[in-house]
Amino acid sequence: MKGEASFSENTAIRELAGVEEDLGRCQAELDTLGDCETRYAALLREKTEAVKAAGGAVAEQILGLEERSAYLENQERELQEASTAGQNALATTDQILESLNSAENWGTWDLVGGGLIADLAKHSRLDDAQASVEYLQSQLRAFRTELADVTINADFQVNIDGFLRVADYVFDGIFADWAVLDRINQAQAQVESTRAQICAVLDHLQQMMGQAEEERVELQQEIERLVSSVPM
Repeated sequence: MKGEASFSENTAIRELAGVEEDLGRCQAELDTLGDCETRYAALLREKTEAVKAAGGAVAEQILGLEERSAYLENQERELQEASTAGQNALATTDQILESLNSAENWGTWDLVGGGLIADLAKHSRLDDAQASVEYLQSQLRAFRTELADVTINADFQVNIDGFLRVADYVFDGIFADWAVLDRINQAQAQVESTRAQICAVLDHLQQMMGQAEEERVELQQEIERLVSSVPM
């Protein structure tokens, strides 16, 4: 029995050693392939340049595809810049809504007898909202400028000029608590509308970026196909 156990242990040890040897060999092979993608990309670039230098119909096709790809890459960059400007404006609308919601809560308390503290807190939040609204106006102008650099589909209408008119509200000089609360509600509705429109523009920009990236990948694949078809 002891001899059989010893034999089994030796067999297991040999099998384990064999497995470890196989693993080591596989790892060595993987190490040699570690930079295969980099080497392939370098060889592809080298052959692409050689094909273009040789001239001919294929070279003309590749040049045209590369020109389109460069345009799309620039378009993606412009779209990202527009999206960033829109995200900044969106964050500010959230700040405004937070201030207005707080002002509404203080205003409601003021109606049921909150007193001077509630009144001061309410107007403090309205001052915060007004300052953020003025900042948002400048952000929306920047957003509009970035969008002007982007080709928007004809069926997509963007009118940022009409996005926001909350800055026209004048909170000073309104003494009736009900009137102040009504103005707050109007401002909330306007900012919510503005926020929804910004989100719609951002969604469209994301779609355009996805389409541009997808087309650019397809162009690169076509370039690789053309290069591979040319014997060297």
